[in-house]
Amino acid sequence: MVKWRGLAGLVVALGLLVPEPAQAEGLPLTWSVFDAPPFTITGGEHRETGIFDRIRRLLASRLTDYSITSVTVPFPRIVTELKNGAEWCFVGGVKTPERESFAVFSRPVAMFYPLRVVVRAANRARFEALGPLSLRSLLTEHRSLRTSILRDRAIAPAVDALFRQHPPGQTYARFIEAYRMLLSDRLDYLVDFSNITAYNARQIGAPDAFVGFPFAESPEPVFARVMCADTPWGREVVMRIDAVLAEERPSPAYRSIVEA
Repeated sequence: MVKWRGLAGLVVALGLLVPEPAQAEGLPLTWSVFDAPPFTITGGEHRETGIFDRIRRLLASRLTDYSITSVTVPFPRIVTELKNGAEWCFVGGVKTPERESFAVFSRPVAMFYPLRVVVRAANRARFEALGPLSLRSLLTEHRSLRTSILRDRAIAPAVDALFRQHPPGQTYARFIEAYRMLLSDRLDYLVDFSNITAYNARQIGAPDAFVGFPFAESPEPVFARVMCADTPWGREVVMRIDAVLAEERPSPAYRSIVEA
């Protein structure tokens, strides 16, 4: 039986943290989870079947000397806790120079690909007329075109830099909210990965509503990693995770996860 001590025990009792099954008492580790299907899925019929959900369970099954819990929170909260040195890890972080000031990263667990400018299919001709597309041009020469970003998200260095230099007028908290806004003509475009677009389009009942365009700053595949606080505790966890990944990544079972 898992024993919970101090503040962690209180939080579990309140239902904010969920203990992972079959974990013995040991060193603390909290998996922070953000709803980002199809990578992490926190509700509905596909709950906990996302790519990162499956990787997280695989890692937990091998880290048997950790007392593991999970907590589902908005993504900015994850970044804040890592900056504060909390004993949290997140499966799916993108390594950036700014994040390396407060987080430590595992070897890649999967990749995001491809990145697109996503628009309503009804606006295809409007955006084709602007081609070849450049995000810099959209953000500087076409400021009347409305977009939004997830706060504290890292996509790719060149894209992140452009959004820092030319921030959109709004942010969103959940991907599905952004796609509902795009569908209802409250946004003109999003910058996102194709599989996230496809999943959310199905979730809002509009599987054919959007099209994606390549753009000049679109990077090569972006690698996702486990991201933990850059503390002695976090560095130890990442070292352990890297050892598991070195063993598991070449296997057919792991390949089936990342190709899902």
